[in-house]
Amino acid sequence: MSPSEESEKFSALARQMGRQIERTIRAGEVAEVRGEDMTKLMSGAVKMYAARVEEAEPGGETAPVIDETVSTTEAMVVACALLRAHHLNPFDLALWFSRTAPAQHGKTSGG
Repeated sequence: MSPSEESEKFSALARQMGRQIERTIRAGEVAEVRGEDMTKLMSGAVKMYAARVEEAEPGGETAPVIDETVSTTEAMVVACALLRAHHLNPFDLALWFSRTAPAQHGKTSGG
């Protein structure tokens, strides 16, 4: 299946945004980025990721995972922010984690 025009545009923009994010971090200008822009970026990324996970067919291609360039601390900062944004707690997270983890990782808790 060939990518559609919209998915090609998205892919090009995602690559460009990734490069710009790295440049902004290296330049030490993260604090200068408007909060509204961060909200749009994070909300859009979360919606896109969730849609991809929901559309994945059982036994088919797994959802894209966050790669090793994201540190454990960075991942946990974002996870906590997402939980707080929806007034969730670690117990809620445990319930959702058990619901989604096997499908995303393609293995059971036994290994």
